[in-house]
Amino acid sequence: MLYFDASHQKGFGGCDYDCIRASKPLLNKMVVLDPGHGGFYTGAVHYGFRESDINLSVALKLREKLCRLGAKVVMTRTSDISLVPANSNLEADLQARVEVAKTSHADIFVSLHVDGVPNINLEGPASYFAEKHSSGLACNIQTCLINETGAVDNGVSPADFYVLVHNNIPAALIEMGYLSNPAEALCLTDNDYQHLIADGISKGIVSYFLCL
Repeated sequence: MLYFDASHQKGFGGCDYDCIRASKPLLNKMVVLDPGHGGFYTGAVHYGFRESDINLSVALKLREKLCRLGAKVVMTRTSDISLVPANSNLEADLQARVEVAKTSHADIFVSLHVDGVPNINLEGPASYFAEKHSSGLACNIQTCLINETGAVDNGVSPADFYVLVHNNIPAALIEMGYLSNPAEALCLTDNDYQHLIADGISKGIVSYFLCL
């Protein structure tokens, strides 16, 4: 399902983007947003918070911002569901997400996640790309995400995540922070901080396309 919005985006902090807003910098760009996990695949769970819920909440905010910039947005899920039947394996779920990108003829694919590890002191976002593709999308998103949130910068790295290596279009997987860190978990579940994350990612996507 596609989502459209004809309203204008309200500026990019500290920059004069009037002409960009007027011309809709993402006009006719097809973006697939993939809120990681969902349904019986909850992802990380810490302090009573579920990764799948955070991923979806940020993705819905990001969808709205991208639509205001002229993008056509397809989401792999818009509620707490799995993409495959309960008797399917995780690879089938991941392949279903890749298929969304293929069938929608998307320009880019962005998968949203939060991390969970035994070390509760780790914090901050990281962005990943497949080595067979340019790092440009992930780099632009990571830069803008750190600028917007002021979080610890864990950089950009190649990775063999399924949704990256099996996509034939530029794809980035964003770990928005560590749910296992108690302080960052409170940020990741905060509505205002989620808007900052969505602002950063949307600006990174705009920056990516402007650099092409």
